[in-house]
Amino acid sequence: MVLLAAVFACTATPRATDTAASPSPGPAPVDATAGVVDDGGAPPAAGCRTDADCGGNAVCEGEGCGDVLGTCAPADRMCTRDAQSYCDCEGVTFVASGSCPGRRFAHRGVCERAAPKPDGTACEAGSECESGVCEGEGCDVPGVCKPAQRPCTKDLREYCGCDGKTFRGSGSCPGSRFSKRGAC
Repeated sequence: MVLLAAVFACTATPRATDTAASPSPGPAPVDATAGVVDDGGAPPAAGCRTDADCGGNAVCEGEGCGDVLGTCAPADRMCTRDAQSYCDCEGVTFVASGSCPGRRFAHRGVCERAAPKPDGTACEAGSECESGVCEGEGCDVPGVCKPAQRPCTKDLREYCGCDGKTFRGSGSCPGSRFSKRGAC
């Protein structure tokens, strides 16, 4: 996508020698649309943290987690059919197209598993915890590994997850990290 943006930028900028009075033949015109796939109105390839940053029918994808931003890409674009392993930003291996991972990832290949963390330990994702539960308010601070089996209220509340998606959990045990109480 970056290469295509450069092609558009180069073809859209007139040269200083191009004037109506000077019919110099110059090089043959370049068809800037050759090989370009319609992006369905996806926003420009600005940095993104979640799919919500991309809007519409686009996904946030690319290598890098945390402060490294991903790139918005059309969700319905043509992709290769080769299945590749990726390690997502939560340390979980997923398989997707080699040209369209469909989400942000830490690196290509299978995730290396570290020893699981005990309850009460700081965490970024449930996959790091022995219990599988990492919860807490605030996406810019670590959560805490919590026991999976514990006394929780049976009321369901909405939370805005750190991925920008609304989820429901117990009022006393949300079960995940979240940016705020209530819908996103």
